[in-house]
Amino acid sequence: MTDVAASREFRIEETGERVNGLELDLHLFFGVWAVVERHEDRLVVATEDGERRTLVAVWD
Repeated sequence: MTDVAASREFRIEETGERVNGLELDLHLFFGVWAVVERHEDRLVVATEDGERRTLVAVWD
């Protein structure tokens, strides 16, 4: 299992899109996404319009 804290790349479970650590940091910094749940292997974020996305930590 991949640890969220150690991962620098994520896959959006709903779309299959990959998000790198910088993109995640920028989305969170500018308020585009907000973390609503944190698990060992994934994050659940809420978007500006209230949708929820599951970000699964991945290793390459």
